[in-house]
Amino acid sequence: MDESASLNLLRECMLAVAPLELKGMGLLRAQPHLLTGTPSIPRDQLVEAVTEIVAYTARCAEAVRQLATLTPIPLTTVEIEGYGL
Repeated sequence: MDESASLNLLRECMLAVAPLELKGMGLLRAQPHLLTGTPSIPRDQLVEAVTEIVAYTARCAEAVRQLATLTPIPLTTVEIEGYGL
């Protein structure tokens, strides 16, 4: 597979990933007053949402650590608009 095909495959893969909907973010959108300290939702629902956000943050940090150790691959035949070849 050539570089262009690999780049297109990667792009298609990234575009196919659905946005992640975290429960905590949904709660904040539905009840923005939660930030002021007057929660009106059940404690177990709030605990579940916070736990999910903490776990997501940990997964993101791990992904960053893994990406930081990847070996760069030079793209010599790919033109990026605005940057030339």
